[in-house]
Amino acid sequence: MEIRSVIGAFSDDVVIERKQTVYFNTFDSTEYEELFQKLSENNYILNGNFSDSQWSLSEGISDYPIVISFDLDLYPSLNKALRAYTVVRIISGRNPLTVYNELATLKEIIFESNGFQDTRKFETFLIRCCNNFVYKGYRVAKDTERFLSFYEVKNKQLIIDICKKVGSYSGTNRDLPPFEDIMIFDDAMNDYFQSYPTEQTIEYLPILMWWLITSILPLRPSEFLMLGKDCVQYREHQNFKYGIKVPRIKQRSDTPEFITKYDFVEIDERTYNLINQSIKKIELLGIDSPYLFPIQLLTHFRIQKRDKKNNRVNRRDFDFLKKEFYENVVEKLYGHYGLERVKSGDTRHFAIINMCLQGFNMLSIARMAGHEEIDSQYGYYAHAEHFAQSYVYRLAQKKLEHSKSQSISGSIIGWKRYVYDKGKAISVTDRENIVGRIQYGTCIENQDVFPNNCIEFCEYCPNFIFNPVINEREQALQWLADSSKVLEVKIRESIELMKEISTSLANSLRNANNDVLKTTSRQLLSYMDLKATIDSLS
Repeated sequence: MEIRSVIGAFSDDVVIERKQTVYFNTFDSTEYEELFQKLSENNYILNGNFSDSQWSLSEGISDYPIVISFDLDLYPSLNKALRAYTVVRIISGRNPLTVYNELATLKEIIFESNGFQDTRKFETFLIRCCNNFVYKGYRVAKDTERFLSFYEVKNKQLIIDICKKVGSYSGTNRDLPPFEDIMIFDDAMNDYFQSYPTEQTIEYLPILMWWLITSILPLRPSEFLMLGKDCVQYREHQNFKYGIKVPRIKQRSDTPEFITKYDFVEIDERTYNLINQSIKKIELLGIDSPYLFPIQLLTHFRIQKRDKKNNRVNRRDFDFLKKEFYENVVEKLYGHYGLERVKSGDTRHFAIINMCLQGFNMLSIARMAGHEEIDSQYGYYAHAEHFAQSYVYRLAQKKLEHSKSQSISGSIIGWKRYVYDKGKAISVTDRENIVGRIQYGTCIENQDVFPNNCIEFCEYCPNFIFNPVINEREQALQWLADSSKVLEVKIRESIELMKEISTSLANSLRNANNDVLKTTSRQLLSYMDLKATIDSLS
């Protein structure tokens, strides 16, 4: 097994690495125990001895120790090899959660294959994994190959040949909840925090902050939960006044050290004030912590108080709180049962889709999202068209209902739902000196300025009210349907053009087409608004 170690550095981003191939017999038992002891002294492993059946690994992301077990009593040699393998993986910089998952997979493989002795059983198990979950089969094959490159077994080559039959795994686009379910959740969220007193809602404050912040800034859930209480800053004489310091978890490392980098990202004044107000609300509970989401915020509302090892809300705590919010608020309070629930990582993808539709180039999105490769963004355009069409449908409903509600945040798609208010009812009887009756409706433009402000097509004009006479109704509805289809094509073409421009920008590393990207984005927004208007009329 090949490992890398850093032997020098010119800067934070330029380092000198050494590659080394390590086998189980590269070190003897005493040396493995010494390596374990060094990891223990540096608090990467938190307890015990090399020979113990359980180790606790320090895990910076979850702020909670991860316990791994070596319980293969039927295979003592493999048990020892797994201990040695784990030490090497930690030294080479694998995340503790990755080590935990690899160890769990290897133990399952060992049980299923009788300690790698029965190749037929191993192949059957691998096929079953591939049939159930393609990624699971791929991981079983890769984890097996890596372990066998470290530790020799009798049927090594035959098992590796079986693993080679599993093709490479190309990640698929993330499955996101239906847009309608997302917007119902958004409506419930907004109404709950607007309509109920702080004393009732503060328990779910992390849910509100997650919904508002990560649907705008593409943060991973763990990065969001690592935000400090001092994360927002006001800098009067800088390029932008309001900013937030966000942690970036380094995805690749060659040392066991937990590395977090920070980006300073621009935010608007409203978000800045919202975070500061949230901090003050938490402090009023008598909670003092360096974290934005201290664990005491959860335990404060629990009837049975239990000591928690973590100092801040971690992913497990947050997912449980979100589950309670769905059950107690979305379902019991608002009666929305059967919704597909938004996963904690989904909002980050909403933010990236939003940025794609708003015309951000791939380089900007990669930096904002903490992606190491520009290609990571391209898959989001597959969701963009569906989200755009769903947004239009939802917006058309709002226009039809003349909804006057306004989100307390920028909604999921990110245009702050300002267009909802454009669907307010207009009473013709309240207007004097208007143009009056035209084909399929009424023009409420003032006669004094008509036709100076006219646009090319009446159906797209905000001063047009659709109210055809009875004998024109079928023809008028077809007229609207044709207009809607034209706009649907324009929306699809705009998104495809934006994808092509973004690809061109990323490949050339030039910003020559950046203005075109922004212009196309504005056209897209216009088409979406127009289509919503047309669809609400019909």
